[in-house]
Amino acid sequence: RGYPDTQLISYDEMVTTANIVSEGLSSVAHATNSSPIPCIADGDTGYGNAVNVKRTVFGYSRAGMGGVMIEDQVAPKRCGHVAGKSVVSFEEALERVKAACDARDEYSQLYGESTGALVLARTDSLKTE
Repeated sequence: RGYPDTQLISYDEMVTTANIVSEGLSSVAHATNSSPIPCIADGDTGYGNAVNVKRTVFGYSRAGMGGVMIEDQVAPKRCGHVAGKSVVSFEEALERVKAACDARDEYSQLYGESTGALVLARTDSLKTE
């Protein structure tokens, strides 16, 4: 399919896979008469600007993900443990987080309280060169 953490995979491929994972977790929960195990999706950089971040978080929420991790790296990004990473400005990182939270809240308004994915913001600012 693609290679996550190298941006050789698209948002569409990732959200399609999230749907498959979520369906599998729901099927197991149904078969065992238990609650589905929450799953955290890798939102990378949000696949673009703040508008793309909103689309990413909303799409993962719709796919049934319990959380979405958004990063502050510039695009194209590098894997977290690889040298040579660069991050966006603090202001742009903050805009990504705000957009992600807006998407979560909008999803919850449409589909019910606390149904939007938990937003996790990750920084690589301590390991940049």
